[in-house]
Amino acid sequence: MMMRIAAALLATISLTAANLPTEGPRPEAKPAEAQGSSEKSLSDNTGIPETKDVPTPAAKPQPPAEPETPGKQPASEPQSASKPATDVETESKTPEEPAVQSIIKEDSQAYAACLSELKSMGAEFFEAEPISEEDGTCGIEKPIRLTSPLPGIKLSDPSPLRCETALALSHWLNDTVQPAVKVAFPDKKIIGVRNAASYACRKRNHAETGKISEHAKGNAIDVIALELDKGDVIGMKPKAEDPTMEGAFQRTATTGACLHFRTVLSPGSDATHEDHLHLDVLSRKDQYRYCR
Repeated sequence: MMMRIAAALLATISLTAANLPTEGPRPEAKPAEAQGSSEKSLSDNTGIPETKDVPTPAAKPQPPAEPETPGKQPASEPQSASKPATDVETESKTPEEPAVQSIIKEDSQAYAACLSELKSMGAEFFEAEPISEEDGTCGIEKPIRLTSPLPGIKLSDPSPLRCETALALSHWLNDTVQPAVKVAFPDKKIIGVRNAASYACRKRNHAETGKISEHAKGNAIDVIALELDKGDVIGMKPKAEDPTMEGAFQRTATTGACLHFRTVLSPGSDATHEDHLHLDVLSRKDQYRYCR
């Protein structure tokens, strides 16, 4: 009897051992897993539906720095941190308008030819020291002071001029003014030219803003009056409607000036030229001339 009971007990133990799964060593539970098991038990006890426990994440890692590309700052650095101070100043400061370089460079051969032609016409002049203002907006590289544009004709103010301007004045007096005087006033001749100061560092029409005047380059001369012998003076006044011989003479003289100068503003042509004749040699595209 005892033998049967022992055999049955041994068979039961063998059957139970055969049905158990084979397991390796079980790792120790991590704190998070242990905490999750506790939370699951609480949920089960309160009737809350079971949810999958997610371990509390650690601090979110920062994304890797964006690769630096030319002209672009890394995202992790402030834009101004790596920029030179000079760049910051350039961006934050509005650049001033650069000064216009108005001093005309003289071609040495053309300048020598101009002086030679002036001498051949009987003009009297002398070369002066270069003129250059500090900001470069005004000046004459090789100025001359013209005292007599033609034999027997004096210039009241021999202020500095470029040789090209002086030569244009001599040709105008020789080719236009003297022949017109002989027709209009047969018994008289021209002996002088009253002019305002030729060189002046200023804007056009003495304005505060705008383009630089041709007077600032030695390119211009303003004629106030023409002096005739016997004390007669022909002042430069608006004479577009003057029916006298003097009016005809002035219109002829001013019109003929455009053969020698590239800008001619007759008396009365605008509000700033009521009492003088403006003449200049401003070079324009295609030799365009402005005469009024």
